[in-house]
Amino acid sequence: MSETHAGARIDETGRALLIETLQIADDAVLREARRWTTGVRGEPIEDDQSVAGADVTAFATEALTLGARALTATAQTVEARALERLVTDVGARTNAATTAAAELTTRATRDATDAIAKVTDHARKAIVEADRTTRDELTTAVTACKAQLVEETRRLFGGDSPELLERLQPVLNEFGTQLEKHVSDGARQLLEQAAKQLDPADPTSPIARHAAGITEQHQQLARRLEEQNTELGRKVDELVSQVKVQDARTRLAQVTPIKGETFEGSLHAILQGVAAGLGDEYTDTTATTGAIPRCKKGDGVLAVGGQTAKVVLEMTDSPRTAWGDYLDEAERNRVAHASLGIVRTPEQNAGLSVRVLGPRRVVLAFDPEVDNPELLRTVVQLLRTVAIAESLRSGGVGAEIATAQERITAALEQLEKISDIKKAAASIGRQVTTIETGCTTVTQSIHRLLDEALGALAGTGSDTTTPGEPTDAAHAA
Repeated sequence: MSETHAGARIDETGRALLIETLQIADDAVLREARRWTTGVRGEPIEDDQSVAGADVTAFATEALTLGARALTATAQTVEARALERLVTDVGARTNAATTAAAELTTRATRDATDAIAKVTDHARKAIVEADRTTRDELTTAVTACKAQLVEETRRLFGGDSPELLERLQPVLNEFGTQLEKHVSDGARQLLEQAAKQLDPADPTSPIARHAAGITEQHQQLARRLEEQNTELGRKVDELVSQVKVQDARTRLAQVTPIKGETFEGSLHAILQGVAAGLGDEYTDTTATTGAIPRCKKGDGVLAVGGQTAKVVLEMTDSPRTAWGDYLDEAERNRVAHASLGIVRTPEQNAGLSVRVLGPRRVVLAFDPEVDNPELLRTVVQLLRTVAIAESLRSGGVGAEIATAQERITAALEQLEKISDIKKAAASIGRQVTTIETGCTTVTQSIHRLLDEALGALAGTGSDTTTPGEPTDAAHAA
């Protein structure tokens, strides 16, 4: 696609877009532009010479308007989804970081506890070894001391008569035994006290108190991390909820509720073009009361040029029951002879694209952002003809009215077939070409029947027909 960006600019007032020398060579754009050479969308013209220099201002306006809306809606949706993905990623990263911190703290505490246990075990083994060595050394020292004492006593008091020595021997033995016992008990108590100070199983030992302190700090840190993670998760959830609400609001803005500006505004713009093509006048009556006091039913009125015939239009973007009574009151409120109800989707119209409610009332499913305006134009032409026939009949003109009514009835029967064709189009996507051809054939048949009806009505007299109105008015639209 090649473009000259200097060819489009915003004017000095900032309220309009000026396109002067913009060139677009995209095949899809050119194919669609070939359909708009008459000012409305129709059959494409393949001959390059025939379309050379054709005015396609209507196509450019429609394409830019719908394209801008599509870009706005797409950008809002993409931004909302990107923000939601970012929030989700932040939440996942936060949870991962918190989990990693908790695992790291647990591992550090476990390593510290294991290290203390190893140190304590090594200290206990060293104390036990020292106890055994001390016992052996003390036993050896006491035994040597006792032997030396006995030997020295024997030397001093032995002589020829060792009576004194024999008497002192039990005392010396008792002294040695008591000394060994006291030394052994003292050493054992000392070693037991030292071991107790290093025993982690004893809650009164410094090692146990130190381990308990580490465990308590770990628990406090784990609780703080859990509280922070919970608080952060709650805030992330709130942010995600806000993003979803914003996205829902964006979607809701695209699908306008009842009396919404977007849906009705788009329809009013299309109907203004349809009325201009027919030489009629279309009025937006959404905010004005009609013939019935304090009643605003009837969102728009199509007044047939040069005649009293009127078609009232009612638009809503939600399902509605009792359309017959509603359109009847709208006709009386706007003093109209026929009425058209418009909803966005077939689901809002009992699953039908076109629903005929008697000879003067039709409910049509039409999405101005997707559907081809040709269908809306055809239905408006049909009801316009019905309104003309009804106004002439109510005015006392009877000539050729029966013929016109027959043609209108046949056109209504043809119109009902469009709903079936639309259903087939929705279920069989691969046969789009065939289905579109069927729609075109039915539309042309309706146009022909309407031409015959208008021709019959034209024969009722010059006082009740539009001066200078061509016979093929339906095709002129």
